[in-house]
Amino acid sequence: MHQGSALEIPKVDWLDRSENPDKFFKDLTYALSDFGFMVLTNAPGLTDEFQQRAFKEVRGFFDSPMDVKKTAHISNTPYFRGYSLPTPADSGYGQVIEAFQYSFEQEPLCDYDDKTQPIHRRLFRGPNTWPDADYLPGFRPLIDDLNKRYHHLTHLLGEAIVESLGENIEAFHEYFDFHDPDLAASLNHNFSLEVYDKKDRDNVKREYEKFSSKNVGAHIDGPPFIALLINDRPGLQVVAAEGQWIDAPVTCRTAPGNYHVPVIPGSVIVNTGGTLMHLSEGRYSATLHRVNTTLIPRGETRVSMPYFLIPKMEGDLIPFGKSKADLVGVAGYESGRDRGANASVNRMGTFPQVTRRWWSEEYEELRQKQKDEVEAETQAAFKLAKQRGERFRK
Repeated sequence: MHQGSALEIPKVDWLDRSENPDKFFKDLTYALSDFGFMVLTNAPGLTDEFQQRAFKEVRGFFDSPMDVKKTAHISNTPYFRGYSLPTPADSGYGQVIEAFQYSFEQEPLCDYDDKTQPIHRRLFRGPNTWPDADYLPGFRPLIDDLNKRYHHLTHLLGEAIVESLGENIEAFHEYFDFHDPDLAASLNHNFSLEVYDKKDRDNVKREYEKFSSKNVGAHIDGPPFIALLINDRPGLQVVAAEGQWIDAPVTCRTAPGNYHVPVIPGSVIVNTGGTLMHLSEGRYSATLHRVNTTLIPRGETRVSMPYFLIPKMEGDLIPFGKSKADLVGVAGYESGRDRGANASVNRMGTFPQVTRRWWSEEYEELRQKQKDEVEAETQAAFKLAKQRGERFRK
């Protein structure tokens, strides 16, 4: 296994969807079956003009005084919405990151501590936590706009993906109700290696040089069908085949200078989630990826905006074209899984400051089961990646 690769994440042109559909579906199928990642060019709603505006507002938020950002602190409510402070440089994950979580502006379905209700109904539906609008008047309107654009694209692309698998697009709608969605979306601000003490920088570099280090945040996106992402600096890396990390491009240039990766304006990076891996029975597999701190240019920071629309959480995920779920699917998914609890514990583990205040009892009860499920999905993704690697070698 080695670091780096001459491979590139495949590009799929959205304009081909109508102008050259045979090419579109061929490119889409190749990207998601052989990589699990793609760069969607000419992405509807994510033009360079819009992305420039989005990154300006989001960087404006992150550049605000801490007192302003803390007016939207994520622990203010139990709904995992709002600002989280930078992680310490000695956290052991090779990243220093601050973030802002948001979703649709929704009324709670019940009290957060009403244990007669499933945990996902208590945790995923609620209001956002916004910063001071007098200081940042354009921030909330921008995020509302971004949310609508991402939501629309997720459904357009989700239907196309289902069609590429030879299934009726209604199969997508069975799991995703456009008007009644569950969402976990984020604005991420990653710092470069310079925020580490000089004595620690070599250790961080060594961890990233390992293919399988557990200390650099490598993961698959389990709960969503697909994930969407725009970014304005290098850093994202993807396992393309067995043992090969490749660098993802930048979708929007917001600073002068050249990067070691291409900049593709008006694009969005798309990857397969665990849900699609299971529903497609591994035809499209989730792929391990990470943010590599050492690739963020010296003296700069990286902003990314990942978007994870979550499928309906009641009932089993039944693979497309099947009448019932297998006991254990190719994606490591077991029938009868409490997917709502899985998605909820995923949030709890990511934001312990919220969990300690609002969800400590539930987290202790559920975390081991969720850990086992994540491990099963990750191992399934590794197995499918190995099969892809064998295809590449042939």
